[in-house]
Amino acid sequence: MTLFIESFSTDQLLPPWQSIDMRVWSFVIPVAPGLIENHLKTRFNAAAPDRAPFHYTPLPDKTYGLLCVTRHDNFSSTYERKVGWDTTSHIELYWTFPVLRHPVGPDNLLGKPELVWIQPFAFDNNSYVMFSAREIWGTEMEMASLSMTEGDTPADLRIDMAIEGMAKFDPRAQSQSIGCMRMGLKPTATKADLNALLSNDADLNAFVDILIGAGIFTGGFDTGADGSESGMEVNTLRQFRDVFDMDSAAYRAIVSSRTQHGNIRNLEFFSGDDTVLEFLWSDSMKETLQSMFGVRERYPHSRLIAKPPHLGAPGTPLTNWDMEHMPVDVALVISYTADARFRIEKTLHTYGQTP
Repeated sequence: MTLFIESFSTDQLLPPWQSIDMRVWSFVIPVAPGLIENHLKTRFNAAAPDRAPFHYTPLPDKTYGLLCVTRHDNFSSTYERKVGWDTTSHIELYWTFPVLRHPVGPDNLLGKPELVWIQPFAFDNNSYVMFSAREIWGTEMEMASLSMTEGDTPADLRIDMAIEGMAKFDPRAQSQSIGCMRMGLKPTATKADLNALLSNDADLNAFVDILIGAGIFTGGFDTGADGSESGMEVNTLRQFRDVFDMDSAAYRAIVSSRTQHGNIRNLEFFSGDDTVLEFLWSDSMKETLQSMFGVRERYPHSRLIAKPPHLGAPGTPLTNWDMEHMPVDVALVISYTADARFRIEKTLHTYGQTP
């Protein structure tokens, strides 16, 4: 019998995880409630084959989401291991927004809602993290090449992402490194006072209150006096497609996880007007972009002056950035450095099984 030898590739996959000194840039983006509602309808509220004992709805007022780019330089699993064992580094990008989760009673009436977060898509440049996120957490995460650089001034920020895909679907098309997203701050960008940015925007102020409540940039690892835990609860739809019917799922479950931030420092805010955020319009990405951000005007060239880098593997053809650019409006930018903990709490519901 072959002796199993533990290695980085096996232990690194096991949650909980921790990240020390992670660097975060969060872009607050307005999102139409109808787009969120449609996502919830086709995912969490869909009967497959039964309905979950929860019903998810968008927030009642104007809604925002977070497009977060995080550089993890000291990332590791803490599962029955010495803290810091087998650390790795990676950069991730994910799109997330808050929704309301209502319990559904035996009478089919909705109970008191709780605020939870949904992450419709994510990208990462580390295969260990990508496979773990998909297979253990159920996150809709894909591989990407990510570049994140910061300089002496805020205007030096540049974040570029490329994926393996196709600019245009064609019988003769070949998969290649294609641009997916570019973001940065304008040359005139300077740090802003948060109160001044929120003074005339009640909706944005309410969203920042949600962020504060979730401990995203004001958090800690302590448990409240009432036993409640800090951090944000993330609900993920974990599913495996049926190999004989890709429109069906052989397994579906709602998984609850929790993200906590602590030791937060270098907290800075920037106006959304000082930001350039663009997605590149490709056949590989257009369905995702339309479903999450709606139909938006597109332009033939980037609004960023700096040329995009080559993000493909060494020796491979240059990344294709020759596509239309779709700007996305940004309401607020938040940057900070922090430590973080990530853990799975429980499986809330497994579809097709008796409660």
